[in-house]
Amino acid sequence: MTPIRVMSFNIFSPGDLEEGDELPPEELHNGWEDRADLTVRTILRYEPDLIGFQEMDQEKLATYRERLVGYDWISAEGDEYPPDIAWRGERLALVKSGQFWLSSTPDERSADWDVPYPLQVQWVRLREAESSAELLHLNTQYEDGPWGERSRLESSKLMVTRVTEMQQDGASVILTGDFNCNPWSPAYNTFIDAGFTDSYRAAGHGDSATSSTFHGLRGDKYFALEYGISVFWRVDWVLTRDGNQRLRTLSSTIVRDAEPPTYPSDHYPVVAEFLLD
Repeated sequence: MTPIRVMSFNIFSPGDLEEGDELPPEELHNGWEDRADLTVRTILRYEPDLIGFQEMDQEKLATYRERLVGYDWISAEGDEYPPDIAWRGERLALVKSGQFWLSSTPDERSADWDVPYPLQVQWVRLREAESSAELLHLNTQYEDGPWGERSRLESSKLMVTRVTEMQQDGASVILTGDFNCNPWSPAYNTFIDAGFTDSYRAAGHGDSATSSTFHGLRGDKYFALEYGISVFWRVDWVLTRDGNQRLRTLSSTIVRDAEPPTYPSDHYPVVAEFLLD
């Protein structure tokens, strides 16, 4: 049996300011030059074998390629803030990779379901060195806000269909992402009803005001009820679907490493550890 550690990490790329706008106070100490070293140290401290990044850009990718020694990558060129994937080359070998889009025409770069820009899924099939077991890892980011509700639900339906097609040989599936909605939302329940497991719940955790993975660069001062009707905002998930019952959840951790007022991101990364048989 082999442990596999997986990280999901939205690394925060702020939007462009309109003329006359001022930088939000939370971002004053959280430009990339302020937090690049902290994000690298956070990743290296937890030593993930497999990472699903959201909101990557070329500046961040260049930093990680230089400083995350020993990791291999797939990155979507030409897309803004793609959901890139990295893996530890000595542990995992690439078998194949690909991408599709969250739309009714998923095999072409396209926008759909009330979202005006393309949303992408990156995926890799990897072979673990010790056991020779193969893993499918899919990584994505959903649209946020009430305007994204239709897209989130339709995207989950599409993801379930695609995973079912890709999993016909019984390979274990790991799905990471910023899903921009809470557990028990329709998008989440679509996965659970289709046999996916939420590693955070499988590790024995319940949700409360302390389980938010988004914190808006406010750290422990963030309280979700100040911004909406939810007590928590746990939008970053590591889900699994295990065709041959070879993947068992050992732990799941919301990583709150920070050096206030500087944070690795406006999201906390999530680290889940599995036992691969």
